[in-house]
Amino acid sequence: MNDFNHLFNPKSVAIIGASETEGKVGYSILKNLISFKEKGGEVYPINPKYEEILGIKCYKSVLDVPNNIDLAVVVVPAQFIPGVMEECGKKGIKGAVIISAGFSEVGNIELEEEVKKIIKKYNIRTIGPNCLGIINMHNRLNASFSKEYFKEGNITFISQSGAILTAILDIAPLLNLGFSKIISMGNKIDIQESDLMEYLAEDETTEVIVLYIEGLKDSKFIESAKKLAKIKPVIVLKSGRTEEGAKAASSHTGSLAGDIQIYSAAFKKGKVITVETFEELVNLMHVFSTQPIMKSNKIGIVTNAGGFGVLAADMCKKYGLKLGEFEESTVNELKKYLPKTSSISNPLDLIGDADTERYKRSLNILKKDKNIDGLLVILTPQEMTKPMEVAEEIINIKRSMECENNNKPIVASFVGGKSIKGAKSHLRKNGIPAYISPENGIEALSNLYNYYLMKIEDENIEYVNKIREEVLEIKNKNSETIENLLNNPNEYNAKKFLELHGINTPKRYLAKTAEEAKKYAAELNNNVVMKISSSDILHKSDAGCVVVKPENIEEAFNTIMENGKNYLARNKPDGIIDGVLIEEFVEGLELIVGGKRDKVFGPVTMVGLGGIFVEVLKDVSFGIHPITKEYGLKMLKELKSYKVLEGVRGQPKRDIEFIVELITKIGVIMELYDEIKEIDINPLFVKEDGKGGCVGDALIIVNSQ
Repeated sequence: MNDFNHLFNPKSVAIIGASETEGKVGYSILKNLISFKEKGGEVYPINPKYEEILGIKCYKSVLDVPNNIDLAVVVVPAQFIPGVMEECGKKGIKGAVIISAGFSEVGNIELEEEVKKIIKKYNIRTIGPNCLGIINMHNRLNASFSKEYFKEGNITFISQSGAILTAILDIAPLLNLGFSKIISMGNKIDIQESDLMEYLAEDETTEVIVLYIEGLKDSKFIESAKKLAKIKPVIVLKSGRTEEGAKAASSHTGSLAGDIQIYSAAFKKGKVITVETFEELVNLMHVFSTQPIMKSNKIGIVTNAGGFGVLAADMCKKYGLKLGEFEESTVNELKKYLPKTSSISNPLDLIGDADTERYKRSLNILKKDKNIDGLLVILTPQEMTKPMEVAEEIINIKRSMECENNNKPIVASFVGGKSIKGAKSHLRKNGIPAYISPENGIEALSNLYNYYLMKIEDENIEYVNKIREEVLEIKNKNSETIENLLNNPNEYNAKKFLELHGINTPKRYLAKTAEEAKKYAAELNNNVVMKISSSDILHKSDAGCVVVKPENIEEAFNTIMENGKNYLARNKPDGIIDGVLIEEFVEGLELIVGGKRDKVFGPVTMVGLGGIFVEVLKDVSFGIHPITKEYGLKMLKELKSYKVLEGVRGQPKRDIEFIVELITKIGVIMELYDEIKEIDINPLFVKEDGKGGCVGDALIIVNSQ
C-alpha cells in the first residue's frame, strides 16, 4: 500500500522557486497555499533573491529551513532540478511535486533520467515533472497554479493534462461538484496511476475516481484498478483513440491491435467505466458522485409527455434496462390521485396538465415500489407545469429517500429551453443529475447498474491455472523440439507447435518437389490446399502462393514456387523457401484468433469472425491475459457478429466452449514463451457445438524476425 500522506496531508510545504512577481507560477502557487497556511499548515518559500514573499519569511535553500518539510513544490527551471532534488533528499523530504517543464516532453530524456536517479536514491515520491500540481480540498492544500476552488466532495480527479483539470474546475461550480483531490500527473517520472489507486482505495474522503489518460507506463494499472473498482467506481477518458501513428505489425492481430483497442481491453480487465467524450465524463462524474449504484436493471419512468416516455422506453433495450412492473399496491395508490385518462403503467404518463402535486404524489408512491430500483423523471414545459416547483419536490423526495436508507438513484430529464434552464441548474446544484434528453438519463442509470454488475462479478482463475499447468508440462517435455520449431516458424512448423499444445490442425505434408506434392495429395484424396512454406513470406495469399483444391497438383506446385521466389527477390533476397505445404481441405465457420505482446500490458489475445467481418468490418475483440472462461465468453459476446456463433437462419450453433479455451490457451502460450512476439490463426475453422474446430492457417512471429 502506498502511503502518500506526506504528499496529500503534509504539515509543511516548501515552494522552491517562489516568486513575488504576479503572473509567475512561483507566485501563483505560493498565493494558493495561503489557505493551507491559514488552516495551520507551515509554508516555506525558497528563493535566494528574497527575504520574504507575501509577508512570509523566505529561505535561500530547503537546507536553511530549521523545521522538517513534508512536501516540496518545485518550480525552478529544468536545468536546476537535479541540484534542487539533491538538497531535498539531504533535507529528508519524502514528497515532491515538480511543476517545471523541459524534460522528456521536449526530448530532454537524459535530464529526466538524472532526476529519476536522484529521487530513487533518496526515496522521494514524486509527481510530475511538467504538471499543474496537486490539490486536497479537505485540508485546503492547493499546491498548484490552478485557480482556487474549494468545494469539498468525494471525487478524486487524476489527469495527464493540466488543461483538462482547469476545465473541470471551471465547470464544477455549475454542477456543484465537490472534490477530494485533484492530481496532475505530467511526465510520471515516479508515481503512476496504479500507485495513486492503491492509496485512494484506503482514502476515506474519496468515493469516485476519475482519470484522464493519454498513456500508461506500467502493467500494475489493471490489478490496481480491479481492486479499487471492487469498492469505488473508476471512470476513465482515454485520448488518442484513433489508429493514427500506431505501428502496424505484420500479422493480422498486430495490424488490428491499435492503441485504443489494447487500452480498451485493459480497461475492461481492470473493471473501469470508460467514456469516449469529455461530456460523458462530466455526466458520469455527476451521477456517480451524487447517486447510489443501482442493484437491478428495473427502472420506473415518470413523465408529463407520453412521447418522451416512449423514447425513454426505447432506450432501455439499448442500454440493458427494463421497465419494472408496478406492484399492485402502487397501482391502487396511483389510481387515487391520477386522472382517469392517465395510463397507470410504466412509463407512468401524468398527462400534459400534470402539476407539481401530481409529480410529488406519484414519485412518493413509486419510490416505495420494490419492483423499481431507479427513477427517471421527465418534464416538458406546459402551461400548468412549474419546472422549478417540480425540481424542488424531486430534491425533497431524494432527501427523504436518503433519510429512509432507500438507496435508489433518481435522475431527471427536463426537456426544453429557457423555461426549464433554471430548474435544471437547481437540480444539479442539489445533487440530482438533470439532462436535456431522456436518452441521457437512461444511459446514466445504466452506468450505475453496469458498475454494480462489475462489482459482484467473480473470475474463475483456476480455469487459467489448469491450462497453464498443461502448457508448462508440454514445454518442459518437448523443449528441444519446440526450440527447433520456433527457430524456423514457417506454417508447417507453426502448426506442429500448436499441435504439440493440444490445438487441432489438419493433416499435412511438406513437399520439396512436384513429385512429392502429387504423392502427398493422393494420400489426402487430392482434396487439398497448397501453400508456400516459408517464415519469410508471412502473407502467402498476397504473394500468390496459395491454391485451394487444385485440379493439377504439379502445375500448382510450380506456380507456388515460382511466385514465392519472385516475392523473395522483390522483398527479401536472402529469404528461404522450405517447400510447399500439402494440407487436407477442411471447412467450418471461419474465425480469427491471435495473440501479441504489448509493451505495457503483456500478452493480449484477439478473437473475431473471419472473412468480411475482420477484413472490412474489423469486428474483433481484445482481451488482456489471463483470460478466464467468463472473460473469454464476454470477449465473444462483444462481437457484433456473435449471434452467428449462436446460430442464425437455420445455421447450427458453433462450439463456443472450444473457442474460449483456445483464446485462453493462446494467452498462456504468449505468457510462457517470451520468444514469441505474435501468433495469428486465420482462419480457425469452428465446427458445430461440441465438435471443436481446426486451425486453417497459422503464423508465428518470433523476436528475431
